[in-house]
Amino acid sequence: MAQTYSQRAPFNDWWYWGECLIKRFGTAAEVYRENGERERADELAMLARRLKDNFAKPVNAARGSMKTEQEKRKVQELEEEAIFNAATMYRDIIANLPFISQALQDFLYCSWQTTCWPKDEQNGEEGEDGKTGGGKTGGGGKAGGGPNAREAKIIEIFWGPREHQDEGIRSGQVADGGLAGIIYNLLVAERTNSSRTPTDYGQAMQASATQQSIATTQQKWEKAGVQMNFKPPGGI
Repeated sequence: MAQTYSQRAPFNDWWYWGECLIKRFGTAAEVYRENGERERADELAMLARRLKDNFAKPVNAARGSMKTEQEKRKVQELEEEAIFNAATMYRDIIANLPFISQALQDFLYCSWQTTCWPKDEQNGEEGEDGKTGGGKTGGGGKAGGGPNAREAKIIEIFWGPREHQDEGIRSGQVADGGLAGIIYNLLVAERTNSSRTPTDYGQAMQASATQQSIATTQQKWEKAGVQMNFKPPGGI
């Protein structure tokens, strides 16, 4: 189920969805380069770097000392500044995601609507759109098996990781959900006067900061009852 926000989200959630955008942009940049669009690839890579640098300031501060009230207030100030900057970037991203998605569909000869994770043969899981056993990626998945590396990359761009199918860019339109819908919800909630209360995403991200690193294994968080999809740098 896609994450929605009825009140202002905490910094950790802004960070989480920023990391998801960074991963999708990294893969999209690869596709652009493979198709001779180096300038557009560089623009996406630069945007991803701006997002990462923006969130790094409060994250690094939180990894330091937070024993005194003054130190805690400083981190909170940095978090609010990072959220403000992220909101500015997210508004631009929402405006450009439909064009990015369409370009990727053209390059990859596929439609985001027919691109989905194939059914898990063992437990009969279905994709986000309710389709099973296809995994179409233009050429289609392998009969009787899961998608190959290229197909998996294509699926993950539009639908996100298998267990987190709200983390793909889909059509790029807010109405079609995915990351566009989520960051739109973040921006709408930010206009309210509500408080910031951590969600499961935020709690897990907070724990990762105190441990000096972002969790990169899903199993680690599943033991704590929280499903995460973070992967080592360079992954899709």
